Amino acid sequence: MKKQYIYILIGIITSALIGLVTIQIYWIDNAVTLKEEEFKRNVRSALFSVSDKLEKIDAAYRIKAHKKGQQLFNQRMDMLNTSIENGGDSTAVFQQDGVTYQISEEQTENGQHYKKSIQTVSPNGQVGFQVSIQGQGQVTVSNNVLKNNQPSVINEMLQDLVGSRYRTIKERIDKNILDSLLKSELLNRGIKAKFQYGVFDYNGNELIVDSVSNINKIRQSGFYSQLFPNEVLETPHFLSVFFPHKKGYLLRTMWLMLSTSVLLLIIIVWAFTFTIQTIFKQKKLSEVKNDFISNMTHELKTPISTISLACEALSDKDMSNNEDIRGSYVSMINQENKRLGLLVESVLKSATWDKGDLKLKKEEFDLHRIINEVSDNILIQVENKFGSLHKNLNASATIVSADQVHITNLIYNLLDNANKYSPEIPEITITTENIKQGILLTVSDRGQGIKRENLNKIFEKFYRVPTGNVHNVKGFGLGLNYVKAIVERHGGEITASSIYGKGTRFKIYIPFSHNENV
Repeated sequence: MKKQYIYILIGIITSALIGLVTIQIYWIDNAVTLKEEEFKRNVRSALFSVSDKLEKIDAAYRIKAHKKGQQLFNQRMDMLNTSIENGGDSTAVFQQDGVTYQISEEQTENGQHYKKSIQTVSPNGQVGFQVSIQGQGQVTVSNNVLKNNQPSVINEMLQDLVGSRYRTIKERIDKNILDSLLKSELLNRGIKAKFQYGVFDYNGNELIVDSVSNINKIRQSGFYSQLFPNEVLETPHFLSVFFPHKKGYLLRTMWLMLSTSVLLLIIIVWAFTFTIQTIFKQKKLSEVKNDFISNMTHELKTPISTISLACEALSDKDMSNNEDIRGSYVSMINQENKRLGLLVESVLKSATWDKGDLKLKKEEFDLHRIINEVSDNILIQVENKFGSLHKNLNASATIVSADQVHITNLIYNLLDNANKYSPEIPEITITTENIKQGILLTVSDRGQGIKRENLNKIFEKFYRVPTGNVHNVKGFGLGLNYVKAIVERHGGEITASSIYGKGTRFKIYIPFSHNENV
């Protein structure tokens, strides 16, 4: 797939993902708004219900007080009538509870007209309150206001009889009842959030408060209702409720929906990211495979061409009759054939360790002996470039239990790379030392080095460090990948460090023994 098409695909998927996330966030915000509106409606409904019930409780109290007042009034009238009957005179005066009462009775000789009156008399002889009873049971009540504008005696007497003097809002509302009603009404509507309440007058002065520390927040809360709204002559009072943890409560009530939405968004974003990464990995793998096929074709083409030329030469009778020439061509064919075999074997080994089918044949051997043998073989190639190979074998314990063939190939790959990637005179150093329960093998050179952006990729399969248009070093990019696989199968570790233009250093830790099943 062309890079342009990949970017177009990424743009389309990104736009769709952004749109999906935007819509999801919109619906979540809309759901939260609807939940908050529902919460507000339920709270206001609960407050109106509380206000209505408080008014009913107060009305019941008034009715009860009114009945008691009527009973007291009737008792007082009975006492007055008894006083009249026992007076023995048509006019009588007596005092009770600090009030002077004057009773008079008029009756005609034939008994057709009868009138009895009860009146209060002030110290100056002025009548303040009068009750008259006519012959047919007709009752007349009159009330005269005193000249000094003091409250009339009738108001005092009626208030005393009825027993319902003006009560403040604190007297009319029981805080325990108010608290119980609020909790009950809110629970009936499914609201379990913690709340604080207060009762305020028209000017905002607190009368009853649940929390002194949050008076201002309770006063300014948007949840309130008027108390005793049907009393038009009374100054309005308001019940206000404040929820200190309203947002947290709303989110807790929606946790399932919110967590599901967030989880789905995370899964979608992760799937999108994983898809994009996979596309780029596949594209990179495709490029690496193409490079591998190109290198493989080039490497195979050389020995094939050499063998082909040698066969043509041997087909010439004059050359085939010459034993020296014929032996030289046969030797050339044999070497190129071995080279082809090694190339094919490298590819097959790569497939083997990639599948995890690589089997190790462990045996005990001296690692220094293997290093000396490999370094002696590679020394010829190094000296052909006028280079040098230094050995600092400082490890005292050198016997390891490992696969000798693969360890030999490992060391050969490292030394061969150090030689090949030294463009001028190679200078290679091999060092060993004992650390932990094994041997640390270090191979360093003063070659061209590796750039930092390429250093963490050198162990990837088929990867070769870019060299621009210079192709003087041949290979498949399998060597270091093979080295890492062998080291890890032996329970070891491998690290690489490099300074571009100054050289590279590989450190390989190989334990004395390792159980693959651990």
